[in-house]
Amino acid sequence: MATPLQRLSIDTDPDRIADTLLETGALIIEGFLGDDTLGAFNREVDGALRRERPERRFMSPVYDAFFGTRTRHLTGLCGRSGVFREQIMCHPLYLALCDRILLPNCARYQLNYGHIFEITPGGQRQFLHRDGDCWSYLRADYEIEVASILALGDFTASNGATLVIPGSHRWPRDRVLDYADAVPAEMPAGSALLYLGGTAHAAGENRTPDTLRRGMHVSYCLGWLRTEENNYLSASLESVREYPRQVQELMGYAAHDAAPEGGCLGVYDMLDPVTLLNSGRL
Repeated sequence: MATPLQRLSIDTDPDRIADTLLETGALIIEGFLGDDTLGAFNREVDGALRRERPERRFMSPVYDAFFGTRTRHLTGLCGRSGVFREQIMCHPLYLALCDRILLPNCARYQLNYGHIFEITPGGQRQFLHRDGDCWSYLRADYEIEVASILALGDFTASNGATLVIPGSHRWPRDRVLDYADAVPAEMPAGSALLYLGGTAHAAGENRTPDTLRRGMHVSYCLGWLRTEENNYLSASLESVREYPRQVQELMGYAAHDAAPEGGCLGVYDMLDPVTLLNSGRL
């Protein structure tokens, strides 16, 4: 029998949320985004998302199969949305969880990916997967990613709610993943499914005749890893200069200090790019 997802309120103590996430691998936070933020963000991205083609092709046939031909995708959110930059990617709960889960194994963490996906009717379910497998060469015994799926509209079992297997982050990696172990993350708009890089999940099938399922993946990873999305290309350097420093750092513009054993990763002219940006020298 599939294990049910735990649900906590956004007002829950962040340490309790972190403990629950580490134990179960996935949980739902209700009220993650307030109505005003949710509405403003949807309005900000709606036009660009509507112009995306569900049948678009990607980098390889593997990605085509993974993303399907019935889903609209919108990426590069740091450069597209002020709401995303300043109210979502810097959400206090995200930062608290990353401080607790990622920071013990890096000098700083970074945004890995911000990605909206809108599953249209007829969209098929994905194959079960773990996001942490993007770093397939890394065999770590600690967490490397904190991830989430935000419900930008209501998620139901019939419109393609994310399927997730609680506890799968602790399974042997050779254990076969089975949809029978997965539960749909049904949740109202503004809620968030939080999960770890080792937790198996998949987008569900949209079986409705006319309902779109709009959601967004937001994830963070150790600062010394290569990110899934090249966030430097999501906005021009001229624009990045005007962003808050916290946003610049999360986008990866700050050097990652590997001292005392190493040096610094991501320097420019042997200096910290984020300092150069904010002093007008870059």
